[in-house]
Amino acid sequence: MDVVTRAGSSTGDRYRSARNRGAGYLLARLRADGGFGPKDRGVSDYYKVALALHVSGETRAANQLCTWIREHGLRPNGDFGPRPEDMLGYAYAYYNSWVVIGAQRLGHYDIALRGMDFLMEFHDAETGGFYSSPTERSAETLQDIWVVCGAGRAALATGRIDVAVGVGRWLRDLMRQQPNFPKQLYGVMSRSQGLITDPDPADEIRYVCNMDAERDQFFFNPGISAGLLCRIYQATGDSEWLELAKEFMRAAEIASDYLLRLLRAGKVAWAASNLYTLTGEERYRNLAIRVGDSIVEAQNQEGAWDGLAGMVNDATAEMTYWLDQLYQHVGRDPG
Repeated sequence: MDVVTRAGSSTGDRYRSARNRGAGYLLARLRADGGFGPKDRGVSDYYKVALALHVSGETRAANQLCTWIREHGLRPNGDFGPRPEDMLGYAYAYYNSWVVIGAQRLGHYDIALRGMDFLMEFHDAETGGFYSSPTERSAETLQDIWVVCGAGRAALATGRIDVAVGVGRWLRDLMRQQPNFPKQLYGVMSRSQGLITDPDPADEIRYVCNMDAERDQFFFNPGISAGLLCRIYQATGDSEWLELAKEFMRAAEIASDYLLRLLRAGKVAWAASNLYTLTGEERYRNLAIRVGDSIVEAQNQEGAWDGLAGMVNDATAEMTYWLDQLYQHVGRDPG
């Protein structure tokens, strides 16, 4: 058994060690020019990496990557590239949000603020959400939880509190329209249709997460919602957002063991760890650790995680970041 999960190690030791191994894997894939990963993958491989390296203490490498992004990835309009064909779909803004947050944390404000300006082109001022299309801006254009919340995280990071609060209102609206919560969480709305509860069966995974599922679901949706709402509460002091975070987390609390063991549950662990910090309620700590230990167990000998569709760099950067969040919030064992 690997040292990071050996009996007797503290919770904090496990998460810090796994985080650092993940960072080591990422460091080995930095190029001599400061970029990351295969050149043809562009933003699809680097978008989470600066933030993951930063929280792991690898600030020099994170800074070099941001410098590379400024010189080679930042477009005049604030978009990021190079962008392969498989990144032109409805998650377009989500990818950019991670770059914005990482650059902001590292003090590369030109990258972060120009990147946020570009994200605001996706903003729907009427609903408070963000469009899930790189080009469409109509009442019929879909808006997905994880895309909206990703942009909301970036807005909060760059000081656009009013925009983040607007995302909170969008989430409140989405919750009020749920027909079968917490057993199901529907995650897509449009201005014209409201919450979409009759999706095309061929694309059902995008629209609804079933909490008793024994197959892949978009289980990150309750996590990214609750986690962002915790942050909005911290920024505003308005308890409405903390209560709404707890409401979203009700779905994760009844989720199947299958869902809680998916890497998609990393955002649930982040949200639960934040709720533990803000409320002191032990059930949130237990949930965060349950998911966190599963993430540690899934780490391979190289320090990486095997992501969906071969997206190992993507999964490794994200799990490295969430493990740092767990180390911060639940790393100290009680007693």
